[in-house]
Amino acid sequence: MHDACFNSVMQSYGKWSARAAQAVAKCRKKSGHVRKSAAGLSLKRWQQEKWKDKRTGKACGAGGSTQYCRPSKKISNKTPAMPRGQALKKAIRQKVNTGRAPVIHKRKK
Repeated sequence: MHDACFNSVMQSYGKWSARAAQAVAKCRKKSGHVRKSAAGLSLKRWQQEKWKDKRTGKACGAGGSTQYCRPSKKISNKTPAMPRGQALKKAIRQKVNTGRAPVIHKRKK
């Protein structure tokens, strides 16, 4: 059912995640089998945004339930809003206290 790239990646990652999906895509691209879809474009955008934990500065997925991951670069209008200053501190505090990140709406210009 799955190809060789999927099987080899699942052996090394153990479970399906965004990082595993990137590894499968990279393996398939190397072998010449490229699938272009909306999900693939979203994954490519996500990779270019370079998501980081705003509390520690480490890459997302490094561990911990109180990570507050946000993109460090704005790639397109689909990139989520990135709070700064006091709004960022308030959002991190809320995430630490409740375990859930607040929903941040983009302001219309």
